[in-house]
Amino acid sequence: MNTLDLDNLQKITAQAQKLQEIAHDLQPFLECIRDFDGLPTDRLIRAGEAAKILGVNQSKIGAFVRAKLLTPYYVNNQKKFWLSHVMKLPRKQPWTIRSE
Repeated sequence: MNTLDLDNLQKITAQAQKLQEIAHDLQPFLECIRDFDGLPTDRLIRAGEAAKILGVNQSKIGAFVRAKLLTPYYVNNQKKFWLSHVMKLPRKQPWTIRSE
């Protein structure tokens, strides 16, 4: 192996070590993204779609809002919800919400 090949090999090895360090440093960030349950591809849905997903009628979605189980977002005066937030609620439950 000549000197030029050895120099290139050492440079490549050093770059690989730097990339490993960067990957190690990014690991907590990547885990954080994974914990968002698909938020990068999340979308806002209407109350009717949320009700269908949860297996309840639309009036129950209003009860979830009042109970602070869901937070509405208004888009063009329409109440919408993040799909990921709806998916975190149990589905097809016999819902009983009590006001305190």
